[in-house]
Amino acid sequence: MERTSKANPTPRTPLGVGKRGGFDLGPVGATAVVAAAVALTVALILALIIPDIVEQDLLEEEATSIRNIVNEIVSTHESDDGFSDEELALLQAQVERSLLGHEIVRVKIWTDTGTIVFSDEPRLIGNTYEMSDHLSAAFSGQLTYEKPDLTRQENEYERDFGPLREYYVPVDGGAQGIEIVFEVYELAGHVDDSVTRIRAAVWTALGVGSIVLLLALTAATITNVRAERRRKERSERLISQLLGIQEHERTRIIGALHDDIGQPLYRIMFGLQASRKMVREGSNVDQELARLDSLVRNVDTTLRTELTALRLEPGVEIDLKSAIAELAEVVESETGLEINFVSDVETELPLPHRATLFRAAKEALTNVSRHAHADYVTMRLVEGRDSTMIEVIDDGAGMTGLPGLGLTTTKDRLEAIGGGIEITDAKGAGTRFVAWVPIEQADAQ
Repeated sequence: MERTSKANPTPRTPLGVGKRGGFDLGPVGATAVVAAAVALTVALILALIIPDIVEQDLLEEEATSIRNIVNEIVSTHESDDGFSDEELALLQAQVERSLLGHEIVRVKIWTDTGTIVFSDEPRLIGNTYEMSDHLSAAFSGQLTYEKPDLTRQENEYERDFGPLREYYVPVDGGAQGIEIVFEVYELAGHVDDSVTRIRAAVWTALGVGSIVLLLALTAATITNVRAERRRKERSERLISQLLGIQEHERTRIIGALHDDIGQPLYRIMFGLQASRKMVREGSNVDQELARLDSLVRNVDTTLRTELTALRLEPGVEIDLKSAIAELAEVVESETGLEINFVSDVETELPLPHRATLFRAAKEALTNVSRHAHADYVTMRLVEGRDSTMIEVIDDGAGMTGLPGLGLTTTKDRLEAIGGGIEITDAKGAGTRFVAWVPIEQADAQ
């Protein structure tokens, strides 16, 4: 049924087609996803910080080892601001024997004036430079290390060694405080290689763990989807059985009301009319027979109304578009509402989906006629990518109060087969009612 709308109807917001019936993980699946996200986040953080922690520990261990060697060397010397030639020769031998070689490639000894009093590079001895922050910190008693700034003038002879780390080892002079600081340059390769291997191992473990977690989550999701599908199939089967039982009972009740009650009522009514002809018109008996005749006629009218309502209830072979169109015509004739119904649905839905969507449309129109104080209703039956929807928009007073039993029951029926319901204020005025069911089974009953 299609009607032209009344003049200048209120513009309506287009229905969002194909955005309903999204994938539902369920409570177990949602919990698993959250747990997996948290676990991956924690693992990622650990993968980022563990190599840095290991690198720090390795550098501190290396710095401590170098300090121990330096303390052994300086324990055999007593120096003020410089060394004698004999002490320099002895120091050179000790440095070469205990420090230089393998990873350590340069040694410098600084005084607190910024002067280098010893180095395995003779060209540096006796030169004075501006002290760096780490060197100043070492003279305050701190064991420090850093990647050297090879652009500084005092590092001009270390630029060809490649990546380096330098350690500043303060030498405690007792009451005199820190008199000298050893600066030891070490190739950064062995520490960097160790950290790189550890980082690779951590990321490999993270990758393997993530794959295992993803497989477990996928398995859990598949299990949940199958369980959800079985639940929907069971719900549809039960609803189909219920509809069959209701259809049988509806047919029986219609027959019983018509044959066992309707026909005897006709005989009673005819008998009362015949009896009135046998008595004097206007007598007490005639008046009583007239009252009984009126009563029987009222009962007959009520019975006909109920039979009409039962016949309008969709049966097993319900055609959704035709049933809603007929429903709109009946409501329009009974209430005076102007209803415009259109449909573009082509996919045949299973019986539970058709019947449930019809009842949702009926509940929406019932609420409009009872509560909305509306004049105009737009109804659309729309097919989206994965759902079929009925939209009912009125120009009435809008939503009032909480959903009643009818809407709650409708919502439960829709959700039992994977659908849903949404009730919002319409654009401009009135109420917008949308109910949807999935169309995942095109080969339905």
